[in-house]
Amino acid sequence: MKSDWSVSRRAFLTNIARTGGAGAAYAVLDALGATALAIGEAHAYAGPPPMPAGIGKGKRVTIIGAGMAGLTSAYELSKAGFTCTVLEARARPGGRNWTIRGGDLIEQSDGLQKVNWPKAPHLYFNAGPARIPHHHHALLGYCREFNVPLEIMMNDNRAALYQDDAVFGGKPVEAKQVIHDANGHFGELLNKAMSSGGLDKELSKEDRERLREVLAVFGDLKADGRYHGSERAGYTEPPGAALKFGKIRDPLPLSELLKAELWQYKIAFNQNYEQTSTIMQPIGGMDQIPKAFAKRIGHMIRYETVVDEIRKTALGAKVICHNNKGQKTSIESDFIICTMPLSVLRNVPNDLSPNYKKAIAEVRYDTPAKIAFYAPRRFWELDNDIYGGMSWTNREITQILYPSQGIGQRDGVLVGAYSFGVFPEDDMSRVSVSERLKNAIVSGEHMHPGYQRMVRDGVSVAWPNVKYSQGGWASWTAEQKNDIYRTLQEPDGAIYFAGEHLSNLPAWQEGAILSAHYAIEKIATRVRS
Repeated sequence: MKSDWSVSRRAFLTNIARTGGAGAAYAVLDALGATALAIGEAHAYAGPPPMPAGIGKGKRVTIIGAGMAGLTSAYELSKAGFTCTVLEARARPGGRNWTIRGGDLIEQSDGLQKVNWPKAPHLYFNAGPARIPHHHHALLGYCREFNVPLEIMMNDNRAALYQDDAVFGGKPVEAKQVIHDANGHFGELLNKAMSSGGLDKELSKEDRERLREVLAVFGDLKADGRYHGSERAGYTEPPGAALKFGKIRDPLPLSELLKAELWQYKIAFNQNYEQTSTIMQPIGGMDQIPKAFAKRIGHMIRYETVVDEIRKTALGAKVICHNNKGQKTSIESDFIICTMPLSVLRNVPNDLSPNYKKAIAEVRYDTPAKIAFYAPRRFWELDNDIYGGMSWTNREITQILYPSQGIGQRDGVLVGAYSFGVFPEDDMSRVSVSERLKNAIVSGEHMHPGYQRMVRDGVSVAWPNVKYSQGGWASWTAEQKNDIYRTLQEPDGAIYFAGEHLSNLPAWQEGAILSAHYAIEKIATRVRS
């Protein structure tokens, strides 16, 4: 077997991966004896940057923002002897790590909402981050260090639904049927292509024979090389005792599958690098993590303190701020680490250098929004056998996310919409809260008939309307990554920057933490020299 694959061969395997997933591509590679070419070596996480105890003695650092980057910076720097002051505009730690529960108030620029759900440990809504991928080692490391208990977050559920107004009569179909019928049809087509000599130039005779065996398993093809349906796609009549053998569903037509919008990204969503299993969540809500940080450094945090100005000084930098009582303070320090979103920072008076101001002004933030409903009865479990995971639709809600916590309980809170806000038409913040909730009910009815009677007390968080956030996450262009992104990686005098926006993991807590590690390592190096 040659190791220098042709372009057409790589393209062939790429298409296998896109349609059948990484597992299917791996199976093909394994059958062709080429797994060594596709699997790289894993690199162990080295942990936070090592800093000698006492290196920061006599040095003061003002940290703007008690989100994940700010909390990480304060925690690590204080261990090394730095005197840290954290300024947080909100009354809680976590920033965009925000867990909402019954009795809470949701304040946004478009109004105030009261959360009227009952109070119980499993009844909560992660308005911001909701997942921890298994390879986010820095975040998981802090969970271990702080004894934050985790549980599995069901990100992928083949019992969940796909709904598209343009196909399948607009009716929802189970993910397992869509995925495995597609695999069956694609497997049959590839088998036909081989039989007609369509892949003779790309694959050797030996490879074709091996691939034929792979496709038979991949697509669950019959002896004639065709797809006639599969138990993987589910049953119209499930098997049971005695003579109840079950009736396999008739395959969905390939023409309908190809017309569905789910091929844009939805069907492969859980195969993205950040979305593959295992995915975890803290027991009791994502805010258990910032709360664990705050238990250790809470005395350093000044809550409800708004930054009014950021200025350079002859010996470092200073922040002018005011608290919830209107009292103004000027805080001078040797260093500042600014972790506030650039969407907010651009409106704070400062004397940063022109190239930094330009960089901060140009970055666009995506406009995600979520909606959550209380359900007195966990109908998704009782009626649809859905335990966690998400259903997808081409309607404006994008998805319904079912809770992984509280399985088997009487009631639950489900995410009735999660619009990523990547495109202007996805920006839910453009309409009122009441209109967002109404639209979510209408779309949910297409997924779960009777939905409007099964959910109540909806609340919505549209991140562009959230004060001190003004957007979800930074959305860099390729040109910006090679220019202004690099500018902000370096300090402007004594002013350093950190946050998810300064990582290659935008929108993820891991990115915020790693950017903090990067900033504090630069400060430590500067102090040493």
